[in-house]
Amino acid sequence: MAEWQALDEAGVLRVAQTVLSAEPWLMSASLPEAAAALGWTVTFFDPDYPDLGAVLDAGYQLGPKSGYLSLDDQGRVESILVHLNESVSESALAADAFKQDLFAASASALTGAYGRPTRSMPGERPQLWWQRDSTWLGLITESDAISLQLTPQELMVGEWK
Repeated sequence: MAEWQALDEAGVLRVAQTVLSAEPWLMSASLPEAAAALGWTVTFFDPDYPDLGAVLDAGYQLGPKSGYLSLDDQGRVESILVHLNESVSESALAADAFKQDLFAASASALTGAYGRPTRSMPGERPQLWWQRDSTWLGLITESDAISLQLTPQELMVGEWK
């Protein structure tokens, strides 16, 4: 059976605190400022296309693509995404079970720390979202990972699907 590396519940809460520490400078910090504030290392960024974002090593021994910063066309950080596990590229049942277990454990830890989620999106790739004063903190299921995302409220408008 395959084994993948993931953060435990205490690690998930540490990552959440790190991500939430970005709330004051979200939408105003440059990539170098954000990377330094988070303590992450940029592993890919094309300065000719800042709106493609930047890939980072978030430093949790989960790989060189464990973080992502979405940037606007001026290179200011719009949102933050960080994986809670190393990339799981297989679509095998074991990988799906691993992600489900990690999502459940992470949801439990985050709910204990921040209360019931404001929004939930069930389905094949479930999501839980906590609304804050000026941002949304999300626990999301991606094809290869379970991640935390921090996005300003003004970018979270429109219909939720």
